[in-house]
Amino acid sequence: MYNSLESLLLHFGFSWTAAKFLPYVVTLVLGYIIFRLISKLRIKTWLKLSLMALGFCLPFLTYFAFYPIYEADLLTKTFKPLQTGMELPQEKTLVIVILPGCPYCMETISLSKKMVGLNPKIKIQYLLASEDQEGYQYFRNRLPKIIGVQTATNSMQAMLFAQGEFPSYILVANGKVKTAWHNTQFGVRALDQINSFF
Repeated sequence: MYNSLESLLLHFGFSWTAAKFLPYVVTLVLGYIIFRLISKLRIKTWLKLSLMALGFCLPFLTYFAFYPIYEADLLTKTFKPLQTGMELPQEKTLVIVILPGCPYCMETISLSKKMVGLNPKIKIQYLLASEDQEGYQYFRNRLPKIIGVQTATNSMQAMLFAQGEFPSYILVANGKVKTAWHNTQFGVRALDQINSFF
């Protein structure tokens, strides 16, 4: 979700959104500089125009090829979880509903570590929509103690809560859902919203 340049910007206090989009602004400025340099060359007009267009676009397109912008980074989309009998934390918590063996759920580990590293006030609780102890141990062994991990007392209830999409990120306060995102809806704007929630 983030690269070393974005990590550096986050370290210097930029928001998740700014850290995501600032490198693109830099590539556009670099493209403009290349465009201006090529415009001073004395070559055939068709070649000059082709090189100018290429010089302007290439830095942006190269960066985008390695670190694309996803729809979730641009738009804020959420979902309403089914709270049928789910007992939720009273204090502000980001509940991440996961399944054992889910590759996208495993990818949340590094992001969760990054989130609490940047903002220690964030409280994260993993909820495993399964009673699988092996799956529980996998996450417990890879996450710092500051991040909670628990298995659901009723796995079907937890699956319905996440509407069958994993991982799902659910902001909770006073035992109620405030905002929720499925994995495909979760981007830098959601990360900034979580950061400001705590």
